[in-house]
Amino acid sequence: MDANLLRAQMVKKGKTQSQVAKAIGISENSMSRKLLGKREFRLSEVQKLCSYLDILDPKEIFLPSLSQICNKPKVS
Repeated sequence: MDANLLRAQMVKKGKTQSQVAKAIGISENSMSRKLLGKREFRLSEVQKLCSYLDILDPKEIFLPSLSQICNKPKVS
């Protein structure tokens, strides 16, 4: 997960970590641990995050290494 991209989206939408945690149904401490990479977001939480923060392409944030593989230009 790219926590910096997720934080950037939170800032873009004017939402605090506390507001986002409440919106997806987790504690502030749990949200903090997930943003620090100590815990992973559950699929249901990712879905709620995408809806709440208007994230159109979740793989950029939640699967960054896969995103890089899929978006690599083909070498001839």
